[in-house]
Amino acid sequence: MVIIKEIDPAEFGKTLLIVHGTMGLVFGFFTTIATFMGVSMPKRFGIFSLIFGRQAVFSLPLFYGVSGYLIGRIAAGLYNTVIGSKKGLRVEVLR
Repeated sequence: MVIIKEIDPAEFGKTLLIVHGTMGLVFGFFTTIATFMGVSMPKRFGIFSLIFGRQAVFSLPLFYGVSGYLIGRIAAGLYNTVIGSKKGLRVEVLR
């Protein structure tokens, strides 16, 4: 058994930034491919045409990465607040 007593918010935020940024790059790649195949949104939709248009390979990783970082910081802070007042969280690690 391993007991997790605290999570560093900055490190957890960086980890989720990398994971969500990579996920956004994959989604952005497929969205851009779909756009080049003819499936696109009209320009009148503003920000949604940027996210789901030809620039999705640039905008989605940025959006996903920033939101992943913020969510990671918030989640680690909440974990430290809730679990920090107790003895920790027991986790069984398989080896």
